[in-house]
Amino acid sequence: MRQALAVTLVSALTVLITDLTFQSSLLRTFWPTIVVPADGAITRAPVTVRWEGPQPLQVALVGNGKREELGVRYSPLELEERFFPRAGQYRIEVRSPVLGRFARAERRFLVRPPQPVPSPPSAPDLSATLSQLGDRISALEDERQLLQGRTTSLFQENETLRGENGDLTQAVNELRESQEQADHRLAAMEGQQAELTRQYQTTAEENHQLRLRLQSIPACTTWGYVAYPRPQTIPPSRRFVLVSNSQGDVFRDQAECELTRQTDPTAASTCYCVGSPWG
Repeated sequence: MRQALAVTLVSALTVLITDLTFQSSLLRTFWPTIVVPADGAITRAPVTVRWEGPQPLQVALVGNGKREELGVRYSPLELEERFFPRAGQYRIEVRSPVLGRFARAERRFLVRPPQPVPSPPSAPDLSATLSQLGDRISALEDERQLLQGRTTSLFQENETLRGENGDLTQAVNELRESQEQADHRLAAMEGQQAELTRQYQTTAEENHQLRLRLQSIPACTTWGYVAYPRPQTIPPSRRFVLVSNSQGDVFRDQAECELTRQTDPTAASTCYCVGSPWG
């Protein structure tokens, strides 16, 4: 007993001297210290376990009413969710495979319940949507065919309008040529009308001069009256028209004729025109 106590004291003294000399503890070489998780920590799986000291160590997990040996492990060690079937207090133990319980450490911690995994959204019922899309596609196809038919009809109408446009263009050109010809004829007719107007004015002037000359011509150039030279005979002598006086001057106006007739006892009529310039 005394020898064991002496060995223990010598060993302790040796360790103390060595720690002071190298400014480090030899205890960490033989006795492990759990660093993570902290004592009494509250965490959630997965749980990371890290210790300082010898490697590797025998690891055990105590909790949920049972002890589970995890085998020889190296630090750091990660414990998956399967090691924590329910929330609660757990204890992690590490010990030396050689020294056993003489070189061991433990740490208690709480594990929260795992976060609920959101369930994947249920696949929506696409049958109604697909049916609507099918109806829409059918309607669009019908509309496309209708538009295609209208496009063909419009194309044909366009071709017809192009032909009519060509015909109208030709007709317009012909009308333009006809208009130009009509303009030329109108210009010629206007020239002819101007010439005819000039000739008409000349003719009118000549006609006016002729009228003035005709107005200056007397209506009657010879006057006379009926006379019976021998009215005492039975039957009377044959009558004759007297157109001059006894001196042989022809009656040029009615006044001269009347002056002679009033003094002529053989006169049988009034004076009248017996010689016109127009026959």
